Amino acid sequence: MHKIKENISWVLSDSVALDPTQDIEELKKVGKFWGSWRTWRACQTDNVICHDQVKANELIQREFQNLCTLYIPESVSASLYRPEGVRVYAGEFVHDVMRQEEIVAMHLAATTSDIVIMLGWDFTKLNTDADRLQANQAQHHRNLVQQAFKTYNQIQWVIVDHVGPLDPNLANLDNLVTDTLATVLSF
Repeated sequence: MHKIKENISWVLSDSVALDPTQDIEELKKVGKFWGSWRTWRACQTDNVICHDQVKANELIQREFQNLCTLYIPESVSASLYRPEGVRVYAGEFVHDVMRQEEIVAMHLAATTSDIVIMLGWDFTKLNTDADRLQANQAQHHRNLVQQAFKTYNQIQWVIVDHVGPLDPNLANLDNLVTDTLATVLSF
């Protein structure tokens, strides 16, 4: 009997903080890393998303696309004269959303994976006492995360080493589980 190998990806949050003793290559044996340009230095992210035109231009000028697979919005690519070696994605954000690259990373990883492991994410209940603008941005971000979980309902989403209980709006999704990094690496 042959064991079917699952396509597995990691989606790193911008705030991911890996244990300095953790061998990144051990994690990458499980699957490729997806995340924003902010994660690359600490995690050597394989698939890097940059949704900001100014930052994308800066990265391309430094030939960042030679260090990883760089993804930028189609509209930004066109304004930068379609730089060579850079991949594009379609779509824009309607609402004011913080950490847009995290949302894009979730969608792109889900298109190539059977299992997506979420590392460094905080999915506890949102603080409604925060500044009104920040609270709205956080709610838009959370809504888009939840929408991705529901849109890709055939994908198994695994939240690793989550601290505290999940937001009740996420806790009841059939394709979303929590687990420990140690357990994920043991498979």
